[in-house]
Amino acid sequence: MATASEGAGSASAKTERVYPEECRVEMNGKQYRRCAAALVFNKNGDVLVGERSDRPGSWGMPQGGIEVTETAEAAATRELYEEIGVRVGDAATGLRFVASIPPSDEYCYLAGGWLAKKGLAGQRLEFSLFHLPTTEDPAAFCDLRGLDGEPAEFSRVKWARFAEVIDSVWESKRGPYLAASEAAAPIIAACLSGE
Repeated sequence: MATASEGAGSASAKTERVYPEECRVEMNGKQYRRCAAALVFNKNGDVLVGERSDRPGSWGMPQGGIEVTETAEAAATRELYEEIGVRVGDAATGLRFVASIPPSDEYCYLAGGWLAKKGLAGQRLEFSLFHLPTTEDPAAFCDLRGLDGEPAEFSRVKWARFAEVIDSVWESKRGPYLAASEAAAPIIAACLSGE
């Protein structure tokens, strides 16, 4: 498996990020950060996940905040590069965008920490689906060092069945991941039947 201990990406001074209205969504009177989630699936319908560097045993999809000038798809594409070093449209991997799941409040989850300090109740995941036509161990093509000045998010990566992903993700994300698995299933099936 690819590991994050092989060095860090270029470290640059980080400025305090501000999350303007365009990067937030309100639900039940609470503000949530809009967050792109990259749901990458392979030829078997398995999902690409990484083990969180800061939470051993917790696995999740690449994700990150949607910036003012970005669509959810563009943000998910950026996060794929920053967190696991893969690029959409790369001929070597064949990774391609398939579809976006329409945003929904059922993809919101509560989170404290730095989000609470910014006045946010949590995040709303906005899922973009990508197909990687392989079953090869993702360690062979992922770079987990953290790129473009971002810290390493994951210590290792693997393919997993969606049910396993839901069981091993950070507890507050289980509801959004379950809802996403239900919404993604027919899209994944249609994509794979057309291969």
